[in-house]
Amino acid sequence: MTVAVLKSFPLRFYANVLSFKDLSLNTAIDWTNIGRLHCQFPWWEDATVDFMRSGGFNVSNLIEQVNQRTLIIWGQDDRIIDSKLAVRLHCELPNATLRQIPDCGHLPHVEKPVDVVKLIAEFITEESPRQAEFIYPS
Repeated sequence: MTVAVLKSFPLRFYANVLSFKDLSLNTAIDWTNIGRLHCQFPWWEDATVDFMRSGGFNVSNLIEQVNQRTLIIWGQDDRIIDSKLAVRLHCELPNATLRQIPDCGHLPHVEKPVDVVKLIAEFITEESPRQAEFIYPS
């Protein structure tokens, strides 16, 4: 088996279904096709294999170097990455604010862009970090 399976329609479709809270069939198909575009480049398979062999991009050991105020935005219904990791990240970043968006999956900036913009606008005007909290759309 090669990395070509990563660009297969069924796998990408399943990833889209997992990524979003509520997704119509037509939208899932459209986003699957869009999400596969980069896989069509002739160099994609070689680049993917090289990336995997290199160990990928792991930032875990760099987290302690982040001193800036940080906003963590997480979809409450993310089925790709467990929300426990959001809490862990919040605990590991000393100046972090964690905001979870209800009824939102793995890609809040795509699924709930208005809520994300509001959170960012609030964050940049705040004097000090907030505690973790849920955001309920208005």
